[in-house]
Amino acid sequence: MQKKERVRLFVQEIWSWYENHKRILPWRDLPDTDPTTRAYSVMVSEIMLQQTQVPRVVITYRNFLERFPSIADLADASNKEVLMAWRGMGYNSRALRLRDAAKTILGNYELRITNYGNSAIRNPQPGFPCDLEDLMNIPGIGHYTAAAIRNFAFNIPTPCIDTNIRRILHRTFVGAENVDGSWEKDDRYLLEIAEEVLDEALKPPPPGPLPQPFAAATGRERGSADWHAALMDYGSLVQTKRNPKWGICPLTRAGIMRTTKKNFELRIADYGKLRNPKSEIRNQRREPGRTVGSTFIPNRIFRGRVVEALRDAPRGLTLHEIGKQIAIDWDPEEHQRWLKTILDQLTCETMLGTKKGKYVLPS
Repeated sequence: MQKKERVRLFVQEIWSWYENHKRILPWRDLPDTDPTTRAYSVMVSEIMLQQTQVPRVVITYRNFLERFPSIADLADASNKEVLMAWRGMGYNSRALRLRDAAKTILGNYELRITNYGNSAIRNPQPGFPCDLEDLMNIPGIGHYTAAAIRNFAFNIPTPCIDTNIRRILHRTFVGAENVDGSWEKDDRYLLEIAEEVLDEALKPPPPGPLPQPFAAATGRERGSADWHAALMDYGSLVQTKRNPKWGICPLTRAGIMRTTKKNFELRIADYGKLRNPKSEIRNQRREPGRTVGSTFIPNRIFRGRVVEALRDAPRGLTLHEIGKQIAIDWDPEEHQRWLKTILDQLTCETMLGTKKGKYVLPS
């Protein structure tokens, strides 16, 4: 099959699947009102979705926006307020990066023009940049998040690669993952494919009514936001990382995908043969942490436990009190130096403060 034909059929099958299996998520199909508000909502969702599964994000996302309904509200928030609102998410440093991004946007935004193809698109309202370079200059926002904001907030067609999109494009146009779980082609190569399929996906639809139930759900033509949502949903529900749903995969049925159930399972089997438990333990312990009982726990887990303990302690906790709450094997003589190092680092990152000899979430 020629690549051009594979691209065309790929787009056709993804759109067809999405029309019947679209997920309803609170950060999708946002009201077409103030673009700054819409972009802010998208930014919050994208930062939350980093390293966190959708079901956990849904609840926290709604609560977070109730607490900080505008980008100005978030920019004015203290570390403590942001960390309290982030409860249940983990990787708490993301919350402070998100707040700092809000500050940067309000302080540095300049109205600019962004180009896509032959069209010049002016950000319709000051308050949130839509130029890719401007977005990537905001600390904490990389290429994917910047592209996602353009796609989902401003509907500006912008090829991007996240975990799900990478997996679908590579399996379809290149092949299965390598035996060690890595990819034969890098994201630069896949971004070129992403742009090809995006161009195909946004071609004007054939004459006639919009396909159902898509038209009924949206009342408009399909755009860049819809296309990227379709890819993400397909990766989350069909072409999953470990257990792809080969029996219901329309790309497989149509012979579009280079990866098949057979060659995928062969790679998994080969990887299983290569696995060395002792080597895995050594690799795991390259990350700072310590063993509790027979289980190795990274320091990043203990960091999260520290913040969680302080959320429920408005008056603060001593080092010893924190140790007892976060480690079931707490021994002051053995573990005090280790915990002090973690607390000092969190304090340096402004995630903790001290008050009257106790650690607190900083106001």
